[in-house]
Amino acid sequence: MSRGSAAESGEGPQDPSGFDKLYRDHVDLLYRYAYRLCGEAEAAKDLVQETFLNAYRGFNRFRGDARVSTWLYTIASRACMRMRRKRKGEPERELSLDEFVPTSEGEFHLQIPVEGLTPEEALQNKELREALDRAIQSLPKKYRMTLVLRDMEGLSAKEVGAIMGVTERAVKSRLHRARLFVRKELSARGITES
Repeated sequence: MSRGSAAESGEGPQDPSGFDKLYRDHVDLLYRYAYRLCGEAEAAKDLVQETFLNAYRGFNRFRGDARVSTWLYTIASRACMRMRRKRKGEPERELSLDEFVPTSEGEFHLQIPVEGLTPEEALQNKELREALDRAIQSLPKKYRMTLVLRDMEGLSAKEVGAIMGVTERAVKSRLHRARLFVRKELSARGITES
């Protein structure tokens, strides 16, 4: 999308084809992000719907200062926080920072290969993915969002900071703690880096 506003380029709510293209180009990306945040299909679908509804309402005000995907991640992150606050009575396990035990090991890579695997490797891959998903879902929301945006969606620390409304330093700190926690959770399940 160009630097001008969506309204100036003729792609605002008055031109639904512009928004339709934005939707088609980003719906899978947003669903993947929403699923990683919510951990369940129905909640992810609700979050995607809420995100695109809010994006449609603000489409004519999008100035192009950030990439469209970054703008959508921001909307989704805020909608996720609102949806979480609305679910009263649903406990969310919050962790203290004492549970983040530092290690001297390097960064934990969250990308798991999926192609060219033997049946045994595919089964191990599936088990690793399930353990990884459980570990990520155990993280407090702010750490989970940071980890998903940075390590799984591949955004820069600066972009994650803009989406979450925090400094790059805060992003790096949260990311470090989240990685340590995930590594600890996987290690507790007998899964180690290879």
